[in-house]
This record gives sequence, C-alpha cells and structure tokens, in this order.
Amino acid sequence: MVQDQKHRSLLLFIRKIVEVPLGYSKGDLLAFRSVASREYSALVPLIDQYIGLAERADTDVIRATGTNSKTRGKRTLTSPEQMHLFDLLRDKKLFPSNSDLSGFAARIIPSMTTLTRWEKMSRGEIVAKIIEYVETRDLSARRALEASMRDALVSGSDKTSDRRSFFSKWEQIIKGTHL
Repeated sequence: MVQDQKHRSLLLFIRKIVEVPLGYSKGDLLAFRSVASREYSALVPLIDQYIGLAERADTDVIRATGTNSKTRGKRTLTSPEQMHLFDLLRDKKLFPSNSDLSGFAARIIPSMTTLTRWEKMSRGEIVAKIIEYVETRDLSARRALEASMRDALVSGSDKTSDRRSFFSKWEQIIKGTHL
C-alpha cells in the first residue's frame, strides 16, 4: 500500500515560516522592521506579516515546562521594569481600547492625522507605527517615554483623567516639548 505524503512538503514549508517569528520576541521583530524600513524596504511587508502573525498568536496559555500539574498552571507575570516599549504600548491598562491607542498614535505621528487610516490596523500594527516614529526621535525621548509608561503601570490608576494626563505627558516627551 502506498502512503499519501503530498501534504508533507507544504506543511514542512509552513513550519519553517512560522518558526521565524517563534524564534524572536515581538520587540525584536519591531527592531528588525525599523532597520528594514531604512535599509531593506522590500522586506518591510514580510516583517509586518510576521509581526501580525505573532500578534494574532497571543494567548494566555503558558507552555508546560514539566509534567508536574502543580507547576504547569503557574504563570510568571512580566513586571513593568522588564517590559519593552512594544509591550507597554500594547498593555490594556494604558490603552484599554484600540481607539485609545489609535487616537494617541494620530496625535503623535504628524503624517497620519486621521483616525480612518488606523481603523483597519491591528493593535500590533499601530504599536509598530508608533515605535517606528519614536525611533526617529532622540534616544532620550524613548527612554523617558518608557520610564513614564512604566510609572503609569505601577501607579495603576484607572481614572480617565489620569490616562489623559499620561497621554499628554507622553505626547510632550515624543514631540520634545517635555521639560
């Protein structure tokens, strides 16, 4: 009896494709995108797709490291001090909805002022655009932005007025008008 193996080639190819974003953090993929946008523009759409794939693959499932049922269900939370700018911008505590994130992006990125362009983007794509823009600014602005965002996460305030205050502060940091 002959076994049907026609599916193997495609599945092996797909596995190789999926292993690329599996081997890097989303922050790494964004850093690669930033470099590619300046040096290898033809690769930017491919890297965007990898970022989108990584974004869509987000789950709360933690890979089991052992067979012990007591350790399998434990989850280690990332502290704000360890979070990359990508994760800070994606955090639902800072930007509860995509419209909050897209509104912030529209305020800070001068070339994209209308919200209609943002409506069709995923959260990860909006964050990628913000980071791409922030990386064109002074390095101290990025550091100040990350520090301020970490402070906002630690403070844990859910008030809309506090969030607006943080948004204004972050906008000033990015635009270089912060004292």
